[in-house]
Amino acid sequence: MAKPEHPMRVAIIVNSFPEISEKFLLNAAIGLMNAGVDVTVFAAHRSQDALAHPEYTASGLDARTVYLNIPRSMKQRLLQAPGKFFSLFAQNAGAALRALDIGRYRVFAKNLKLLWFGSAFTGRYFDVVHCHFGMNGLAGAYLKACRFCGSFLTTFHGSDINTYPSRHGADVYREVYRTANLVTVNTAFTGGKVAANGCSSALIRIHPVGLIPADYAAVDRTNVRPHSILTVGRLVEKKGHEFLLRAMPSILEQFPDTVWHIAGDGHLREPLERLSRELGIEGSVRFEGLCDADKVRSLYSQSAVFVLPSVTAPDGDMEGQGLVLQEAQCCGIPVVSTLHNGIPDGVLDGVSGFLVPEKDSPALAKKILYLFTHEADARKMGAEGRKFVCSRYDTAILAAEMKTWYQELTDRSSTS
Repeated sequence: MAKPEHPMRVAIIVNSFPEISEKFLLNAAIGLMNAGVDVTVFAAHRSQDALAHPEYTASGLDARTVYLNIPRSMKQRLLQAPGKFFSLFAQNAGAALRALDIGRYRVFAKNLKLLWFGSAFTGRYFDVVHCHFGMNGLAGAYLKACRFCGSFLTTFHGSDINTYPSRHGADVYREVYRTANLVTVNTAFTGGKVAANGCSSALIRIHPVGLIPADYAAVDRTNVRPHSILTVGRLVEKKGHEFLLRAMPSILEQFPDTVWHIAGDGHLREPLERLSRELGIEGSVRFEGLCDADKVRSLYSQSAVFVLPSVTAPDGDMEGQGLVLQEAQCCGIPVVSTLHNGIPDGVLDGVSGFLVPEKDSPALAKKILYLFTHEADARKMGAEGRKFVCSRYDTAILAAEMKTWYQELTDRSSTS
């Protein structure tokens, strides 16, 4: 089949970039560059976390990133929209008019964001546009209709399918499903929800987010702090911190020296700190706040057990993949988590860790205590976890797989 004479030109669409909490997007883009793909990132906003990622500049990706600088305030967008529209209309009338097609592009036309996408892409062409998060797929559908690309695919990560349709209409992704050339999902569970929302199963492929194994050295368990627990994640409802707090008294009853380090921040910090005081365990819980990558790696290196007690939040929000579980397993740390959303895809229950029902504090305590009292099993589980993650979640392996899919789309587009 015909192939492009140049390296595949791929546009990656993201929101704020590069975020500390979404390093997987940075890793994915760099992995694709290393695989020989000509990558350009289009980000709605520049993240304040950019300086926390030295590899962003070291890789040269910063020079390949276009910031759309879409005003966060709708008021500011309304003020700038007329100028954007007429400027775009003068260059590409069709793109300007399509940008306001609310019937097709729904919230992305209604909130005027497509005017910024149209302006940024005018004069450019990409073999593939890859949209991270389902809502950005609306921009992908628009860009394909404007012929700024040959094909587009959308990757769903979790909240984009768990809560976004309930907020913006169950059929908000109709145009994405109708015109996308491929839809990828991080877990089988996410894939099932996307299919139930109206996407053809034939379009869906599972492609988890990954990590760079070299960034997560295997922990030397002779150096870890005995009876140390680590959780990494924002302090929000779906992370389930409350239920591990309620498990701590029974753990401390057997091992009074237990310390739980919580890396992350969020709106629940004050209520969680208050609960720890009410339970009388505040001396055994360390709220570390927002941590950079080096601090997180340091915490991994000292931890005996990693716990992510995820639950379904009252508003329906859920985990997507739970990448921190793969990070911990890559470090050779046994993990304890819950039978929640896509988490079972990324943990070998009974092999690399344990999974328990959501909101079951006694079950969390039981499995943590088992790992504290069975060091040989904990070591074996840690080793199995690292082996599992290195074989399935290595960014280099995932980039090669994605490049193959890009080529498939490019070949198909060139013969259509």
